[in-house]
Amino acid sequence: MDTRKLSYLTLLLASSFFLAACEKSVETFVAASRPVKTIVISEQTTGDTRTFPAEVDAIQKADISFRVSGKIQNIFVKEGAQVKRGQILAELDPTDFKITLKDRKASYDTAKANYDRAKELVEKGAISRVDHDNLRAKYHTAKASLEGAEQDLIYTKLKANFDGYIAKRYVENFEEVVLSKKIFSLEDVSSLKIIIDVPENLMIAVNRSKNKDRALYAKFDTIKNQQFPLKFREATTKADPKTKTFKITLTMTASENYNILPGMTGTVFAEMFADESHSDTPITLPVSAVISNIEKQATVWIVDEKTMTVNPKNVTAGMMIGDSIRVDGLSPGDRVVIAGASFLRNDMKVTLLETGEQPE
Repeated sequence: MDTRKLSYLTLLLASSFFLAACEKSVETFVAASRPVKTIVISEQTTGDTRTFPAEVDAIQKADISFRVSGKIQNIFVKEGAQVKRGQILAELDPTDFKITLKDRKASYDTAKANYDRAKELVEKGAISRVDHDNLRAKYHTAKASLEGAEQDLIYTKLKANFDGYIAKRYVENFEEVVLSKKIFSLEDVSSLKIIIDVPENLMIAVNRSKNKDRALYAKFDTIKNQQFPLKFREATTKADPKTKTFKITLTMTASENYNILPGMTGTVFAEMFADESHSDTPITLPVSAVISNIEKQATVWIVDEKTMTVNPKNVTAGMMIGDSIRVDGLSPGDRVVIAGASFLRNDMKVTLLETGEQPE
């Protein structure tokens, strides 16, 4: 056989074996199913539990500032420091204030001596009543000026208004500051405020007389399998003009095991009583659960628990609040994919992730 034909035949056979090996290799790495995180839409016939994005805030907070202007001489605390009510946090250079105090004291002493003499002289008729009244007015003016200078000297020391933590410092040592300039943010985190926004279509159904009996708790994404009981504190009765939501403030006892701080976010679970629940009330989902198809239709993926496959379901998207969005068109018992929705396709096999956060 011709040598060139033999070489060509050998190359062709080698290529065939290589392609077959590649095809077999590709089949080997095809995933059997895709892990997904889901939630189950709760029943709404006898009351249910609704979820709301929440923000943590201090039970009491204040921006601390000097009541006089001057140069900062000492800063005694650092950010994050725990302080007690009345504790000195910082102080201004008191030199100019002490000089002013001495001057006011001298003026006061003179005015007092003149007034004391005038009281004796007016009784003897040595001076007129008008002169006596003028000296009395000067005395009281000098007294008020002295008290003002004494108070200004006291104001050179900045004290904590209540027990708490220094959340933030806004100035540096030796900096010139004017009165009312923020020096520290002081926060009391012995207990916490949990703030949520409730949409008007749900607020209108809420029975406010039952707020104290309502089951309320909070969860935080990074704290697994933990519920933090809440108590109702207050609610606004006027909607926000932009979001048309009502601000609800709840309280939570500070955790001894977890460092939950103002500014953090979580989820509030609130009991809805039977007379407050309506099947047409929108359901809240994470924004990641809702995608748009090629026709720009809002869609979610529903898991069929019998076949463990997913298929899309059209919904009507509503108001978006933070990382959550309200939707219509879901039914009680629907298991909705809330993470990885953009990577799914019709009839794809899936595996449920064990998150411990599936709602009832």
